Formats: sequence, C-alpha cells, structure tokens
Amino acid sequence: MKVSFFVTVQIVILFFSSCAKKAQPETTLNREGDSSINSISGGNGFNDGADDLAGLGDPLRGDFDNTDPLALRDPALSAFDDPLNVIRPFDPVFFGFDQYNITATERPKISEIADFMKSNVNARLLVEGYCDWKGTPNYNKSLGDRRATTVKEYLIELGCEANRIEVI
Repeated sequence: MKVSFFVTVQIVILFFSSCAKKAQPETTLNREGDSSINSISGGNGFNDGADDLAGLGDPLRGDFDNTDPLALRDPALSAFDDPLNVIRPFDPVFFGFDQYNITATERPKISEIADFMKSNVNARLLVEGYCDWKGTPNYNKSLGDRRATTVKEYLIELGCEANRIEVI
C-alpha cells in the first residue's frame, strides 16, 4: 500500500510539473529606446542617439571653377586615357611558379617602365601583384605582395622615385 501511494504521488507531481505553460520569448531588444520623432524605429532600441548616425563629413576642397574638369592634365599620359581599360601601356611582368624573383627575360619590360617614369616626371605607377588560384588565399596574397614589391624595388634601383610608385 505504501508503494502504490508513493508511486501515485510521484505520477501526480510529474503530471502537474509537466503541464507548465511555455514562456513567450521577448521580441524587443534589452535596450530601452526613445520613442520621439528622432528615433528611427519607434523606441525598440535601433539607432537611438546621435552616435549611431554618421556625420556630414568635411567640405569639398579644390578648384571647381575650372571650365573643363575632365581636361587632360598632361598630354604625355594620353596612353592611360582608355575608359574601358583595354589599352595597357606596359607588358605584364611574369614570374615562375611560386617565385617572386625577376628573371632575365622580364627585366627589359621593367626597364621600359623605368624609362617611361624617368621621361615623364608627373607620371605615377600602381604595381599590382597577382598569382594563380592554387594555394590558400593568405599565401597567394602574400606572394602577390612580394612580387609587386620586387618590381617596385627594381624600378627604384633603375632610378625611379619611390614616392611615385604605389604597390597593392
């Protein structure tokens, strides 16, 4: 009798504890918002306060009275005016597989670039390092950076000014 009473009490406790009502999850953020007009979403915690919005920035500087702002600044640089970027004034420099040293067959290409940079004192150069898709992205980015830096250093050795050459 004691065992059946004990089992019955356990079943009743289990029955009442398992029928608890499920709590509804909160649908708003924990942050209290301002429900004023300046609040974007009516006080539910999004974009409250001036620190969440970007400022206006600095005013534009420069000579905007120029009649033709798209006029060529230096006619010697006309090879770079192709809007579709079809014309590439210099041949690409190729490297061996997994290498970043400049081979003897590629040095004349860089010498041609150096001659152009010396004869056009207003010209600037952007050197981009590329590599194939094999390997990890970090390794390929590092290899491309080393290749571009090698070309820049060789151009400096050939007499180009370092501040006119940018590497990405």
